[in-house]
Amino acid sequence: MSAAGERTTYVLVDGENIDATLGTSILNRRPNPEERPRWDRVLTFAEATWQQPVKGLFFLAANNDLPMGFIQALLALGYKPIPLSGASHDKVVDIAIQRTLTALRTMPADAMLVSHDGDFHRELESLCD
Repeated sequence: MSAAGERTTYVLVDGENIDATLGTSILNRRPNPEERPRWDRVLTFAEATWQQPVKGLFFLAANNDLPMGFIQALLALGYKPIPLSGASHDKVVDIAIQRTLTALRTMPADAMLVSHDGDFHRELESLCD
């Protein structure tokens, strides 16, 4: 836990989009757990680069299929999995990331977004000092 007033870097991972891009564009199938990025290194990089505490939030669409092995691995790596569900036409992961980025504007925090999606431009722009 960080001291009062100390800044925190929040690493927001668009898990749905990363898997889709990796699977569709590179592997031509859903990636296996060992083929996913080394998520622990992302947190280590953020902490070393900005010299402040880091909290990892991993956003996942979990309508009917929650990969418990992957969830456990994320927890072990220091991420907080954020499983989301909603109507099939709702982009629940995008909505949750957008709301999180908006909420971070009111906190002593920085954000690092891991995504392959342009849907967050407005929220990211509003975080820039």
